[in-house]
Amino acid sequence: MFPSIPSLRFDNRTGLDALHFDTIDQNGVAFHVVVAKTAYRFDGCDEHGHARLVSLEDPAPLYTDDMCYQDDTEQSVRCESDLAPYKPHCDVIVVGSAHAPGGKPVRRFGVRLHLQLPDQPAPLPERPFPLNPMQPLSFDTEQAWKEELALAERTMVPGRVLIDKVLTVTGERELQRRLAPVRLAQLMVAVVTLGLVQLNRWRLTTSAPSTSVPLRYEYAQGGQCVIPADGKGAKRVPKRHRLTRAQQEQYSYLLVPPAALDASQVNPIGCGFAPRWYLRASGLKRLPAPRIEYAHAPFTARRFWQSAVGRPVLVPAGFGYVGRAWLPRRSLVGTIETKSHWEPDEVPALPKDFDFAYWNGAPQDQQCEHLAGGERLTLTNLCAPGAPFARADSADNTVLSFALPQQSPFLLATNAVGAVAAMPLAIDTVLIDAEAGQVELSWRLCIVADGEFADARLLQAANEEQLGRLAAWNTPPDRAAAPTSPHAATTV
Repeated sequence: MFPSIPSLRFDNRTGLDALHFDTIDQNGVAFHVVVAKTAYRFDGCDEHGHARLVSLEDPAPLYTDDMCYQDDTEQSVRCESDLAPYKPHCDVIVVGSAHAPGGKPVRRFGVRLHLQLPDQPAPLPERPFPLNPMQPLSFDTEQAWKEELALAERTMVPGRVLIDKVLTVTGERELQRRLAPVRLAQLMVAVVTLGLVQLNRWRLTTSAPSTSVPLRYEYAQGGQCVIPADGKGAKRVPKRHRLTRAQQEQYSYLLVPPAALDASQVNPIGCGFAPRWYLRASGLKRLPAPRIEYAHAPFTARRFWQSAVGRPVLVPAGFGYVGRAWLPRRSLVGTIETKSHWEPDEVPALPKDFDFAYWNGAPQDQQCEHLAGGERLTLTNLCAPGAPFARADSADNTVLSFALPQQSPFLLATNAVGAVAAMPLAIDTVLIDAEAGQVELSWRLCIVADGEFADARLLQAANEEQLGRLAAWNTPPDRAAAPTSPHAATTV
């Protein structure tokens, strides 16, 4: 059974969509979690070509569930639930489409996401330490506190780049099976070498010109393969790849259960994944090829064939959320306990080796430290040419540049003796929808639910004067002094 969690009376005074909920980590420690959402629309450019952000008239709602495109769970995830207990890093997500420079059809073009700290950061309140509240025992000494504080000061270099990600986008292309004479010659090579040499029987066509490509993992390296039980290829599936009768019963909801199936573990909804047994059983002569890729891992006929013969070489590329059940993300769940019998009041606990990085849904190269506002983002060819909030550079690339608003929702809490603590929330999710011309920020705070605070109000410092007062209020006289507990907030 879970331990009893002290209650916290939460009062939202901001007008933002916000809520409080409780959670328990893998060590049995209870936490109060407060999450809030701010959202903005792009409103033209300033004299420097940077987009202006204006708050939405109506509060943006928190996402309480994952949302897939077209509400179809077999398609890409557009946004994940905001009810994550804790994210060790900040997710920076871009949804929409990639657009060719100047809107002119080209065979391939580059897209870029760039994030850096402000050149001249405004005074912002310090976020409560530790950086990972789900691991409190690593911050229980004065020396550890000083080392962590010094590390934070060294990394907060003005203008430091946090994310710089470049991908290549292509027009439509496909994999085609080589002509029969070529395949016959390759077969003879295999016979002569006693099977030691297996030449690729597939070729990748040249990309067709394109003006835009959706930023979705359906267009990245990956995919799945299915042979229907009533299809002609079912009899050609090797026995070791066929589903057992018990496995087929798991697909009883389908009109026709599969005789065999397989999927890429790193992106089961993409394209370019086809094991050799599937190619032989299906008799296919052509397959769609991925259109979004890393420059260092381009999709080629050779990469396709290596994957077909069992080498996991596919590298998905995208700017959206990675599926919860995909590798490597699902490996962060840890070792799940299995029991044949659960007591009626027994609730499964998190695995002891659970990693809270599981709650970060962005690709690894789109995760950074928590943000506070003021950081500058630059998107290249990730919004439509001619958008009123973007500009064209000398190479006709469409550039959208903007800075996150400097503000700070904060929790004002009081304890039994009247001491007050101001605990600022931090940004752990940035969702950019350049097609809609909007940016959403999710703010979060985790504090130990030890009964210290019974009442808390959510307030918002929204201008430079308020931020300055909050920073002064929340900064102890001696910054190097260790707090009385790893999770203690500054009190006055």
